[in-house]
Amino acid sequence: MTAMAALYDYFDRHVRDMAHDDIFVLSAVRTWVFAVRNARCAQAMLRSGFTARRVGDALLPFLCSMTLLDHYGYGTMRFADVRYPNVSDDEARVLALFGAARVSDPGLIRIATSLVSDDMALQLAGAAGKVAAAMLPAGS
Repeated sequence: MTAMAALYDYFDRHVRDMAHDDIFVLSAVRTWVFAVRNARCAQAMLRSGFTARRVGDALLPFLCSMTLLDHYGYGTMRFADVRYPNVSDDEARVLALFGAARVSDPGLIRIATSLVSDDMALQLAGAAGKVAAAMLPAGS
């Protein structure tokens, strides 16, 4: 799957039609953005959701991924409210990153370099990979 194909797997989709892992990641992304915009602790806001889903080990690399996007991303990214029913362009790009990491897509680095500066792309891809690994079902 190419990076562009992965993007269009998500762009303008209804959230209710997405896979559960994708809905979880989208909700986490939107919650992180809400927390940061409102000077709240993103880790505290996200911890219970990650713990309830039994993917607590994904929380820190997820926070790292989002911080890299925030600090080293190209331009201003736009994210919808947590309950918005569709996926926006920038959200689709971030979902494509985590989706590529989940399936060990060789295009992961390409997606990461489309999101952040070249010198941070490997770190972003690595953090996304750690999120994906922590979200694998037990015994996988």
